[in-house]
Amino acid sequence: MAAATTQALTTPILGELELIPFSVGDDPKARGRLGAPVSAETGSAGMVVYLEVDPGDHIPLHTHTADETVVVLAGSGVASLGDRRAAITVGAVIAVPAFERHGFENTGNETLKLVGFLPTGVVGSWFDEPVAPFGTPTFVVPILE
Repeated sequence: MAAATTQALTTPILGELELIPFSVGDDPKARGRLGAPVSAETGSAGMVVYLEVDPGDHIPLHTHTADETVVVLAGSGVASLGDRRAAITVGAVIAVPAFERHGFENTGNETLKLVGFLPTGVVGSWFDEPVAPFGTPTFVVPILE
């Protein structure tokens, strides 16, 4: 009988992630920070994306090729889903169908912190303008080099 191998369990802490600043187009308020504590790079088929948006900033409307569930961890703001808008605060859960245009605006006084859950597979994202540092309005997450 072969000996079982044991790997250490990794448990990323959202507040300790090294986040990547990003911006969309020429709008100085279309910006935030993101990290992916769970992805193909960590050996998972699904993905978890963590986002921070400062007061007055927003994540512009965009789409993904997969359903996304977003949970508000801190702060307050407005979620847009298609032509609908709703106030969001801590504990809000937003179900975003695949290919539905959606975005988030921080209308509060503290950092809006969001966590998004995406299913198995590679997920494409589409914005109307290029996203820095990726340099294109369309990209695949995880970004494979």
